[in-house]
Amino acid sequence: MKQFAAKMKLFVLCFVILLQFIQKSHCISCYQCSGTDNKTPFECNEFLDSDTALVSTPCDDVYDAKYCIKHVGRFEAKCIDCYQCSSTNTLDCTDLLINSGGIQTNNCTNVYGAEYCVKAITLEGGVGTKRFCSSLDLGNYCNYVKQPGDTLTYRTCVYTCTGDGCNPATTFKLSQTLLFLLLAFSFVCNFVFRQ
Repeated sequence: MKQFAAKMKLFVLCFVILLQFIQKSHCISCYQCSGTDNKTPFECNEFLDSDTALVSTPCDDVYDAKYCIKHVGRFEAKCIDCYQCSSTNTLDCTDLLINSGGIQTNNCTNVYGAEYCVKAITLEGGVGTKRFCSSLDLGNYCNYVKQPGDTLTYRTCVYTCTGDGCNPATTFKLSQTLLFLLLAFSFVCNFVFRQ
């Protein structure tokens, strides 16, 4: 029995010495939030109050994290401006009225990574036009759609472009040469039909 107790003391002593060489592994915990979060816009401000709903969370997903970082200030990125509307909500969004000035371009900060403006002629409750921002290049194409029970076939199109305000309706502008030719043609027709 004395021999067993001596071996047990030696085992416990070796175990305690071994524990001294084992490095503890745990990660730090940080408050993780964003000031641009629409659900809780004021939770992550410069001065964190004691009555906040934020709790620190472990940084397990960051390898070998040693520090918590706090960014303070304005972080804005250059973003594209596009027409953003739907003709089901306002007639100013239609191709006939979009250039009349009723609708202005808006910054696309509501779409993360927006690089493109899109004009889509769609079929939702009737043929209509939607203009919006996109982070994806949706391409330029048209499809012909026939709804069940309809006798007509509708043309739906998507036009994608880059550049501020590039998704309005195409405007028809007469060049000076074309205007001169039309005037000359009308004079010739007027002269020929007079005689």
